[in-house]
Parts: sequence; C-alpha cells; structure tokens
Amino acid sequence: MSAQSPYVPRRGVFETTLKCNLRCRHCGSRAGEARPDELSTDECADLFRQLAALGMEWLTLSGGEPMTRDDWPQLIEAATAAGIRTGMFTNAIILDLDAAKLAKDKGLCGMGLSLDGGTPQTHDFVRGRIGHFRILTDAMDTCRQAGLPFAVVTHLNTRNLGELRQMHDIIQSRGAYAWQVQLGTDMGNLSDHRDMLLSPSQLIGVEETLGDLIRSSSLRIHPSDSIGYFGPNEGLLRKASKMTHWKGCGAGKSVIGIESNGNIKGCLSILAGYNEHGVDYVEGNIRSERLADIWHREGAFAYNRQWKLADLGGFCRTCDHAALCRGGCMAKKVTVGNGVENPMCVYRALEMEGGSRLHAAQAAAVALASLLGAGMGACDEVDDPTPLYGAPPYDTSDADADSDADSDTDSDTDTDSDTSVQPAYGMPDSETAAMDYGIPYDSDTPAYGLPDSETNADYGVPDTETAAMEYGIIPTDSETEFDTSMLDYGIMPPDKN
Repeated sequence: MSAQSPYVPRRGVFETTLKCNLRCRHCGSRAGEARPDELSTDECADLFRQLAALGMEWLTLSGGEPMTRDDWPQLIEAATAAGIRTGMFTNAIILDLDAAKLAKDKGLCGMGLSLDGGTPQTHDFVRGRIGHFRILTDAMDTCRQAGLPFAVVTHLNTRNLGELRQMHDIIQSRGAYAWQVQLGTDMGNLSDHRDMLLSPSQLIGVEETLGDLIRSSSLRIHPSDSIGYFGPNEGLLRKASKMTHWKGCGAGKSVIGIESNGNIKGCLSILAGYNEHGVDYVEGNIRSERLADIWHREGAFAYNRQWKLADLGGFCRTCDHAALCRGGCMAKKVTVGNGVENPMCVYRALEMEGGSRLHAAQAAAVALASLLGAGMGACDEVDDPTPLYGAPPYDTSDADADSDADSDTDSDTDTDSDTSVQPAYGMPDSETAAMDYGIPYDSDTPAYGLPDSETNADYGVPDTETAAMEYGIIPTDSETEFDTSMLDYGIMPPDKN
C-alpha cells in the first residue's frame, strides 16, 4: 500500500447508475442507458465501507436516476450502516409518499430535487417532459408530508436565468432546507443546445442577484463551486459553506466521485457520464484495487495535489487571485478552458468590462470595514477580519508560500483540514440547516401561504395543456395515441396512468 496522503475525502458523489427515465436538455452526462458493468448491491455496500474508512462524512447518491435501481433502498441502508450521512438526488418521477417514507426509514438524511424554472413552461422545456413541473412541486409536498428534509438544485441557463427570484420563492415557500445553484457545462446533452449556455458576461448579473437573495433570504443558498470567484459578492456566495472566499477546487483532495462501474475520479463533474476523454480523469477502479490504495497512491489526482501556478494559462495565469483560486472549478477549466483557465469567472468578466464596477464595490467595502472596525481595533474581537461582501484583502494564509513550487505542500490547510468548511459538492448536507439559519424543519408547518401545485393559476402561469400549446405541441390524453409531433421537440409525453 502507498504511503498515507494528508487528504481526506469528506464529501463524495456516487453515480449509482447512468440509467434515467428523462432526457434533460442540460444533462452533461447524457444519462439514459445504464453502464453495462455497474456495481452490484454487495459491491456498493463494500464501497461505502471503504469510503467510511477513509473519513467520508457526507455521500450523495446520484445518477442517472438512482430510483431506477431496484435496490435503491438497500443502497441508502448500506451507506447509513457504514456510518455515512447520505443524501440522494431524484427527478421524482418514481417518488411517491411510500417511497419517501421508505427512504427516511432506511436512513436518508436529505432528498435532492431539481427545479429548473420558475414557471411550468421553462422547467418542462429544460427537463424535456410536459407536466414535470407539477411532478417536482408535488414531490416537495410529498417530502414534507413524509418528514423527509429536502434540498433543491437548479442548473442555470439562458432559459431560466430571468426566473431566479421566482424559483427562490417557490423553493423557500415549499420548505426546502437549502437551495444549490450551479452552471450548466458545455458537454453531454447541453453541448447539443449551446444556445442555453450562459456567457461569461451574464455571470455578473447572476452573482449580483444571488448576493441580493442571500442577504435577504432565510433560505440557505449554496452557489456551487462553478459560480463566483472574487467578485463583489464573493463572501456572500461562500456564506453557506462557511468560507470567506473561494479556496480552490477540492477534487481528489477533500471530495471524490465514483462512477457506477467503480471508476474513481476526483469529481464526477469532470467530463461526467458518457463523455469522450472522461477516462483521462479516472484514477483507478475499486474492482481491481482497494479504494485506499487508489486514494493514497503517489501521483494520484496530480492535477490538484501537485498543482503549481505555471499550470495556469490565459487570463487565469495573470490574475491577482491565481494562487488562491487555481482557475476555479476543475470541471469548467477542463471543459471550457482547455484545462488551463476558466472563462466562467465573475472577476474576469468584470475586468473585461474595464473593472470599474468591481473596483468601486471593493473600495466601498474596504472603506466600510475600516469605518466599522479597523480604527478601533475591532479585528481583535472577531473571527473573520475579511471585509464585507468578499472584497479584498483576502486571507491568503492558505495559499502556497511558493506558488511556483513543484508540488502542493501546504497539507491543505483550507478545505481539507478544516471540517467546518464544506464545499458545495453533491447536495448540501441537511444537518446544519436549522442551526445556521434559525429555521427548524417541521413537516407539519404550512407552506407559508403559497398555493399548492393543484392551483397553478394562482402562480399566474398557464396549466400544462396551455403550456404545451405555447410550445406548438398538441397535448395528448389517456384515450388517444401519443402525438408524434412531440418528438420534434424532444419532449416526452405525459404519463397515461
């Protein structure tokens, strides 16, 4: 066995299967068909025990669609038995009250649901199925009825960008404990719909809107590792992760991804699923090696563990924050930046605009911080001297002393050695939601006055039949055959049961 490394995979995502009963337009994995060699129930249980032995604290069961595996309850039970807190993503098509109660009984700590539009038209378009908005919002109510905490994840794209506040209001009022917002990536199905990809300049408005929502909302909001990087609202974006600023990708250091056939990656988002060259980021397979040997092997996850400033290129190489940021999200850097830079960066977008807005915001925050505390020695009385809203100067104590050194020798004093710091990988943990935001989860609490999903008219949006007609698709009913015109839009017909 290789010498023990200082890295601990505290968070992980297990792609239980690539089988899926939806064909979402944004799916970077091109999920649909199961891999031919997916792990058995017993192999999964052994995997969970190995993950626990390495120090894993939170595991997300993902896919594909996990509930298309007949043994999904056994997977939850096995992960829980191994001592790992566990969450699971589902598209909710198979989720009913009995399934939600079963998931909770087996030990599931949090259910992850995806909302990709503030109206049925937008969500159903992204998800490729008429009526899925209703299925999703009903699932939120089902989880509440079962007493199962749930979080919601949103992939931002050009279709839903203008509906962020609407999505927030739906999610908050339905009783979610957290909301994670992330960017779609130019791979898989989304590479076939590039008109849905956000441009770097649009990230400025995303960061500003999310910052405003975090300031005012009682909902725990997690902008994912793919959003931000040293813009005016950086500190706010990292609030839910208990960080003052982005500290570099944790792939292969504090997080791990496992494909459904046992392949080990630093992060499942790096060329996920059926994507060419994804194998380039596979470190080994648990069918041929013990997980500890793969994780601790010398030279493993070299793109992160042996990172040096010279690995960056383009704008990222010259950026003032390069030593801390390291090019942002590794998945984005690989997919849209040739592995050396990340164009999807707020700081970069603002600098490309001339930097006037960024510098004005930073100057105002620094001035405010000085007025409130610097002149009175207040920094000695607080834990975090970082100025408001993430403006510089940042704490650089966790940056490499010599960013051009041959290897990363800082033993990861940022996200890897501090258990209170958890990056937004997988789905948010349900454990600290009430403590952090002062809102106890109570499945009997009414949905804060928002109408239930049976009264779409109260949202001011048309029902699914009208929505279908606006797409130019004539909906079918249970008495007629499926109208093949739907196929032209890639949208699945409603269930006939």
